[in-house]
Amino acid sequence: MAQILIIEDEALLAKSLARSLTGRGHDCVTAASAEEGLGLMEKAPADIVLIDLQLPGMSGFEAMKMIRKQEPETCVIVITAFGTMASAVEAMRSGASDFLRKPIDTEELALAVDRAVANARLKHTVSYYQSKEADRTTEDLLVCDSPRMKDTFRIIDKVINMNLAQASDYPPVLILGETGTGKDLVARHIHFKSKLENQPFVEVNCSSLPRGLEEAELFGYEKGAFTGAQKSKRGLFEAADGGSIFLNEIGDLNMEAQVKILKAIENKIIRHVGGLRDLSINVRIIAASNRDLNDRNYFREDLYHRLNNLRIDLPPLHKRTEDIIPLSRLFLKKYCRKYNVDKRLSPEAEKALVSYNWPGNIRELSQCVERVTFLSTGAEIGAEDLGLHHAGKGEISVGKKGNVNIDFPPEGISLDEIEKEIILQALKSTDGNVSRAARKLRIGREALRYRIKKYAITKEVKLG
Repeated sequence: MAQILIIEDEALLAKSLARSLTGRGHDCVTAASAEEGLGLMEKAPADIVLIDLQLPGMSGFEAMKMIRKQEPETCVIVITAFGTMASAVEAMRSGASDFLRKPIDTEELALAVDRAVANARLKHTVSYYQSKEADRTTEDLLVCDSPRMKDTFRIIDKVINMNLAQASDYPPVLILGETGTGKDLVARHIHFKSKLENQPFVEVNCSSLPRGLEEAELFGYEKGAFTGAQKSKRGLFEAADGGSIFLNEIGDLNMEAQVKILKAIENKIIRHVGGLRDLSINVRIIAASNRDLNDRNYFREDLYHRLNNLRIDLPPLHKRTEDIIPLSRLFLKKYCRKYNVDKRLSPEAEKALVSYNWPGNIRELSQCVERVTFLSTGAEIGAEDLGLHHAGKGEISVGKKGNVNIDFPPEGISLDEIEKEIILQALKSTDGNVSRAARKLRIGREALRYRIKKYAITKEVKLG
């Protein structure tokens, strides 16, 4: 049922419309002028307003503008005896959701009202889910006691506080970090704390797009563009119009899709697969990757440089150890509420959490705390309850003859992490001298420089 206000100066018609809509379960009131109708809306807002364009005193067009200003969520349906294409266009521009000509067909009116009710429900549903998405962005992301995370958040805050005219005016944002560091949370935080918070936020996991159909999903397609395209379909870029599109794991996109994204950034246009005309878009692009995009074998150099304009690097959890205990306590509080229990971490458990390497980063920490909150029996969670085995980094020793002994943890180790750590130690022991470090590692100077670039080691040690 909807609350409907009918603004119509023909009393008999107004009563007839009200009787017809009341019979369909709606609650109707009538007004003989725009001034009277606006006065009724101040006392009790309406879901739908039926309004005649030709009214005594204030016109229907003037009244619509006031309604849109005071009650932007209210649907307006225009009814008039002077139905021309020009007046219909003007009515739509003024905010009308539908346009009906007199004499009014009751079935046509009922359909228009049903459409208005459905649109209102859709708006409320979208608003609800947007608020739920916004709620997902905050608590654990805002834990940043470590110096590296504080530096990162200074950049994030500057990005959030940009104030440009429309979504497409915002430069692209590139978020880099290992799996589980919270790249998706940062993307949501940027969107929902910015000027675009009430606009769409469309998240796309590029690695899960159907192979061969990446362009069709992102940019839409025309009927008959490929086998199975039985009708035209809008793409995800169009769905994000006015807001943000988050391209998670953008490094997994094929080269053809990368070309189109570059065109979307530079020219603010896209084209449907099988389409013949360009479509303007008004979208902010946020991209993320856990891979090194500075690799020409799978990622375009020109796209990388366009995305790299505003870059946010998220450190792995083992590089921000000051945040581990605050995050653990936050997760524990969250999961105690979820499972209706009361538990605390023992000092030994907190020491174990800090000493673990967390290859899965914040996501792994969250899952660990949830598991132990649900499964542990006592009120206090001990180190043994965590099941970490103090084995995140693995024990590695090198003998005098160069033989290597590794105590492999149950979950294994990251070869890249081990290689990176060895290179870091070699460079630190030589005060950043690449040639001396290369000799210590028994590899060529250029081979070492390649690995320094691969692991972005210059951010962690100054080269001499």
